[in-house]
Amino acid sequence: MISPDWPIIILSLEGDEGRRQALTDALMQAGLPFRIFYGVDGRQGLPAAFAPLIDREAAQTRLRLRMTDTEFACALSHRAIYSLILDENLTGAVILEDDAIITPDFVEFIRSGLQRTGTMMLMDYNYGRALPWQRKALGRWTLHRAAQRATFTSSYSVSRSAAMTLLEATTPVSYVADWPVNLYEMGAWLVSPKLAAQGGDPAQVSRIGARPKASPRGRARTRTGFRWSDIGTYLRRRLSRPVGR
Repeated sequence: MISPDWPIIILSLEGDEGRRQALTDALMQAGLPFRIFYGVDGRQGLPAAFAPLIDREAAQTRLRLRMTDTEFACALSHRAIYSLILDENLTGAVILEDDAIITPDFVEFIRSGLQRTGTMMLMDYNYGRALPWQRKALGRWTLHRAAQRATFTSSYSVSRSAAMTLLEATTPVSYVADWPVNLYEMGAWLVSPKLAAQGGDPAQVSRIGARPKASPRGRARTRTGFRWSDIGTYLRRRLSRPVGR
């Protein structure tokens, strides 16, 4: 069930009423309360006030390309929601970007309060991969432990502790919104079947943070020397299997 301490938060931009109309209509029809959170608008350039919260040089090192202002704006917007969760002492939140398309499964999942049973749950994702033996049943759904970075921030749920970790990882912002942390180490779960879909043109994930189709999304990183943690990452990548495709 939805309670004030674990709300549904729609991330949108001021003036985008038409864009979020389908989502708000679907939530109202399902009887699921929500709140709208206005994110950072970087479509005309990133406002100077946010300069202290980003690190362009570190972003270019991590991604091996320059992050655009809209990508920074998207990451800053999600960061602001993590901060809100902590500031308002929320137990967690379900975060939906305004172009998310929810399914009947989403409604049942939320009404059952299952979003509260995991630290971080990705309800929509692309390039999801998991280790076959790291999964568990949750009602009619199966949760797969994310083995590596997935994409899309259109629909996910985070607990307060996950919000704290994500806020720390985005201070300052030096990576795209999906995801600045190791999802495996976060204990993130991929919900299958998916509970939502990404609306609009997949090449322009969201007007909040539209990015070029050619962006590698951080899959290529600068090597800084051998680390034992690299072995685990390599093995998980080789042993993992696709989820939700």
